Amino acid sequence: MLIENKNTVNIKTLLMLTLPIFFELILQVLLGNVDKIMVGNDNSANAINQANSILDVLVMSMSVLAAGSLILINQFKGAKDKESEQKIYSIAFFFNLFLSFVLSLIIFLFADDLFRLMNVSPAFFDEAVIYIKINGAFLFLQAIILSLSTFLRSNALVVQGFIVSGCFNVLNVGLNALFLFGFKITGATGVAIATVISRVIGVIALFIMIAKLTDIKLSIKRFFKNSKELLKKLLKVSVPSAGESFSYSISQIVILSIINIIGLTIAVAAPTAKTYVNIMVQFSFIFTSSVSQAMQIMLGRFLGARNTDAAEKLINKTLVLAVSSSIIISLIQAIFAGFIFSLFTKDPEVIKLCQYIMWIEVALEIGRAINITLVRALQTSGDVLFPTILAVIFCWAVAVVGSYVLGVVFKLGIVGVWIAMTIDELCRGFIFIIRLKRGKWKNRNLVNNLSLE
Repeated sequence: MLIENKNTVNIKTLLMLTLPIFFELILQVLLGNVDKIMVGNDNSANAINQANSILDVLVMSMSVLAAGSLILINQFKGAKDKESEQKIYSIAFFFNLFLSFVLSLIIFLFADDLFRLMNVSPAFFDEAVIYIKINGAFLFLQAIILSLSTFLRSNALVVQGFIVSGCFNVLNVGLNALFLFGFKITGATGVAIATVISRVIGVIALFIMIAKLTDIKLSIKRFFKNSKELLKKLLKVSVPSAGESFSYSISQIVILSIINIIGLTIAVAAPTAKTYVNIMVQFSFIFTSSVSQAMQIMLGRFLGARNTDAAEKLINKTLVLAVSSSIIISLIQAIFAGFIFSLFTKDPEVIKLCQYIMWIEVALEIGRAINITLVRALQTSGDVLFPTILAVIFCWAVAVVGSYVLGVVFKLGIVGVWIAMTIDELCRGFIFIIRLKRGKWKNRNLVNNLSLE
């Protein structure tokens, strides 16, 4: 085990937890982006991007439930409540599995209608539908991966999760090549099949690791027996958190539909620029996401042991690391944007738009680093309603409305969209800093009492 229930904030421990998560997330990002690159044409890449915008929302819903279990597991560890800790594993696993089946059914029935609402171009509409239906039908595999990976992290087994993710991604690339170039299953269909097969093998590997390295016993009986109060706690943490993530993700789909309108009326290159910028943007905040997840593991144990002083020091040190890394990475990307995007496309208009966006992205990433870190800190403490309410207001009133006004009405195109999203991130970041400094989160305790007012 990397960590014990100590009262000191050890940056070395934080980084030791962060780095395996960091490399695992890099591999996860590469998985989706390798699909876009290997298909070899802009239409197929756009089809995958449009489909993933919806799939990401569904995965986000399941990942928030998994994150809620991580929070409770570590607080129970801090409070040395082994019985409740064991129950949470089964409750989180089977509830997430059930949710994934419901979401799969929704995708299968309404994929076409969703893409029409998003103004997806006819040039890649059919391919997007095929890709999302193949992946959506096996969404339960992703639910299992999310749950089991979270359980490994909750027990500080972060290196093991990275190993599985690494093997999973290498296998996926190999299967992509097999289906695209060997079996000649072209475009999004080939990479979708490869992804599903890779996930099956990843699930098997994770089950083996859970059985060999932990004392976790997943039991459907435990899910139904005397689990009402714990399920209620899990949902009280997860549902508002899911609301925050869901609101943000849906707003991103609406913004994508606005960019699709821009592509039809102002700049035809806008949707393609969005596709390729998304690839680079994900690398800007991977370290922030990693270090904030590592922070949650340590923070949950501090809060479970009621050590709020160490908790506050940990949050502040994590925030400095997150913001610093985001600035450095986004600046490097902006400086070399011309060269980087020329590797993806030869269209000069797309490359020019991408260069403009990456300079705006530097400011956006400062706000995003603050938001990711402080939202996870507040959620871990039990302060979950405030981030949700703030996200709903700002994502829609500032990011979505601002994108339409600046991008379409004032004809700034996709650059206007990025300016609106940057204003949203920076404003919310400033408010979260104030929220943290006021310290109300210190009075909350998920283990004994879940106060969400």
